[in-house]
Amino acid sequence: MTRRVENAPGYVLHSRPWRETSLIVEAFTREHGRVGLVARGVRRARSRFRGLLLPFRLLLLSWSGRGELPTLTGADSEGPVGVLRGRALFGGFYLNELMLKLLPRSDAHPELFDEYRGAIDALGGDAVLDGVLRTFEKRLLDALGYGPTLDRAVDTGNPVSPDKRYRYVPERGPVEGEGAVGDDGPVVSGRTLLALADGGLGCGGDDRNRAEARHLMRAILAPHLGPRPLGSRQLFSRVLPLARESTEESE
Repeated sequence: MTRRVENAPGYVLHSRPWRETSLIVEAFTREHGRVGLVARGVRRARSRFRGLLLPFRLLLLSWSGRGELPTLTGADSEGPVGVLRGRALFGGFYLNELMLKLLPRSDAHPELFDEYRGAIDALGGDAVLDGVLRTFEKRLLDALGYGPTLDRAVDTGNPVSPDKRYRYVPERGPVEGEGAVGDDGPVVSGRTLLALADGGLGCGGDDRNRAEARHLMRAILAPHLGPRPLGSRQLFSRVLPLARESTEESE
């Protein structure tokens, strides 16, 4: 049975060439989840979709067809076009790669779509990059049913105290005391755990909180991402030191 969808709000996560003039587009939509679409002839100079199917731009997408790769039939820009630059651009690519790795096709998550839209808008503004990324990582895991325990110690059941240190055991949660289980996970402060639990890192936090949260979420995500490193992380790690060197030389 042929399925037709009209004007579904969505974002392009990734696209790759297909045949001579077309693209296969991976999109994230509010009501239909992640979808794969064949954009036929879009690489031709006169294509009506040319220049539209770009990441970080809210679109209204239409498609028709059977199976996992229906044909894109319409794409229109919805609202003003935002632009990500510098570190925010790398952050956006990282979020897109996470979605491609973890989010199965045809699994609708309207609330996660709203979180993603908010994250992209925040990256385009003056939000703290680390706060935006850590908050979205946690919300993504929550939506997929892998949400980490952050507000209580799993060994004692006690509420996490902002003034204590905890060893975080991946796939379990925080345990009291830095040396409680050897080297099974990163050590973090209760303040970092609680800030991540309630989205407080989106407001920035201090450098220590952000660094701890980054190492913590990397450990939590690792079992779900597998052994192959994320391309966006590798690119960011190569480009950021070069950008810092350039800034220092110009001062």
